[in-house]
Amino acid sequence: MVFGLCVVFLLGACPIEDNGHVDTEFIPIGEWMSDFDRYTITDTHVYYVFDMSEWDLPNDILTGSIEKAVDFSKNSGVLIIKTSEATYNTVNKYTGVYYREYKNSSIKISTAINSDFSPVETDSLNAALSLFTVDNVSTHVSMWGSYSR
Repeated sequence: MVFGLCVVFLLGACPIEDNGHVDTEFIPIGEWMSDFDRYTITDTHVYYVFDMSEWDLPNDILTGSIEKAVDFSKNSGVLIIKTSEATYNTVNKYTGVYYREYKNSSIKISTAINSDFSPVETDSLNAALSLFTVDNVSTHVSMWGSYSR
């Protein structure tokens, strides 16, 4: 996990602007892959895997059901998921999977983390809706991963 975070950290963080966009609850469905990890996003679930077998370490996993999709613009937003399996997050808590620069064949994705690389999570969907907002992207995302399908 630390290796993946360090690699992705080099990609930098950029703010996402709201610009008065009306939320359509868009979900960027697809299998999004990088050289190091992948997000598989369906209309109901997010599956994240960082394959660490090359280093004889267990995989970094985050799986959860999409409880709410909030788009901030036509190509950015957050998927609020209820965690069902995870290496670092807590099962049955809510976290945010942010995305930006969505195109048909590429996207930037980041799961919400604190400055100490611990997960950002809440106990309820209402708390998650207040926490995982466009105004908090720069607080929860210090790095973006670049993915393609």
